[in-house]
Amino acid sequence: MTTLNLTANNDIIIPTNDDTTYRGLGGDDTYILVSQKSSASVSIIDTEGSNIIQLPEWSKIKSIVVAKTALKITCDDMTVFTINGADKFSYDIGGNFTNNSLGEIKTFSEFVEIFELSPPSSGTVSSDTNKIVYDDQFRILYEVKVKKEDNGNKYYLNDELSPDISLNSGEKYVFDLNDETASNHPISISETKNGTHNNGVSVSDGINYYLKGDSVTEEEFSLSFSEDASLENVFVVFEPSPSDTLLYYYCLFHEGMANDAKILIDGFTEQVPEVVATTIQVQSIGASDYKFTAEGLQANDPTLTLVRGKTYEFDVTAGGHPFWIKTDQVTGSSSQYNQGITNNGVSSGKLTFTVPDDAPSILYYTCQFHSSMTGAINIVDNNDNGNIIESVSNTNTGGSSPSYGYSLDLDIPYSFEQEIIPISGYDI
Repeated sequence: MTTLNLTANNDIIIPTNDDTTYRGLGGDDTYILVSQKSSASVSIIDTEGSNIIQLPEWSKIKSIVVAKTALKITCDDMTVFTINGADKFSYDIGGNFTNNSLGEIKTFSEFVEIFELSPPSSGTVSSDTNKIVYDDQFRILYEVKVKKEDNGNKYYLNDELSPDISLNSGEKYVFDLNDETASNHPISISETKNGTHNNGVSVSDGINYYLKGDSVTEEEFSLSFSEDASLENVFVVFEPSPSDTLLYYYCLFHEGMANDAKILIDGFTEQVPEVVATTIQVQSIGASDYKFTAEGLQANDPTLTLVRGKTYEFDVTAGGHPFWIKTDQVTGSSSQYNQGITNNGVSSGKLTFTVPDDAPSILYYTCQFHSSMTGAINIVDNNDNGNIIESVSNTNTGGSSPSYGYSLDLDIPYSFEQEIIPISGYDI
């Protein structure tokens, strides 16, 4: 490791050289720790003068190792700073000598206490953490990445697929969108699941958007995102209020990226009623109809009425006819409505639908391949007559309609793009 000796003056040092020891001499020196874009290992030793370690705004710490008089900080899985004589330094959190800003000053013991550690009399103690400097304090950090799953692109927070997160009012939390996978997926927070994609809005209180470390509006923030964007110091900072209970994070551009993830404030617990599913039998009739049976009623392709907050179990027996619940009455696999639904698109098995409180007033069921196998689903707050099957005018209770001679129905599986399957009938 190369050693770089400093001067006896009051030096300002930004230690960036990999595999280098920066040795301070006399003078009151300030070391500004700046993380590198490529892997770097830097050592600092300075036991003379009143010396300061500065961790500027947006500095990250991913892990820390503490000895009696030494400290090792891993900033972002890329840059590691080892500080010998660490007990003789002061620690300036949020300060930056280059722009004359001063942050919160801590002693060695006070600094390591932030990470719930104390300098040991011998050996080392350590902690894995995920914190970032904002407003002169270390805040909890959520690193945002995007990965493609079977049902589309999804948010990962700290490498976990769209988790529920618990926040405390009065605390500030930082969402880091600097990973290249998030460059076209600006995150925000709403009181409504799926935010603006579900007639909601982003919260306006307690949220701040940052580009290149500077505060901007939500519109300015979103306009900087694109598939080709190269983002720098892009963050969302959120401070919940005591009146917040249940919130949702979502993408300003794309729906469904957070699945059903929730933000729970101050230990809020959702009151989930005991779920007793109502069973609806679904069978295919050739390639022309779905036959539904529910609570003593039976019909082909009826209009269904489902109640918000209730759970329905569709027992599907329709091989070759994937059963989808959608926002639009189209074939294929587009326009899926997946909120509260498990196993959407099943052809043989169970589809469970717990109707969300914010579900739209109308949805549709449809076969993936055949446009005639479809019907409407009315979503209501109350169903006065209690009937799931609303229209039974086309009920088939006695088998097929009479025919003469020979009749042949051909059920041919088509591709996603084809909407109608021909029904060939020959009567002699």
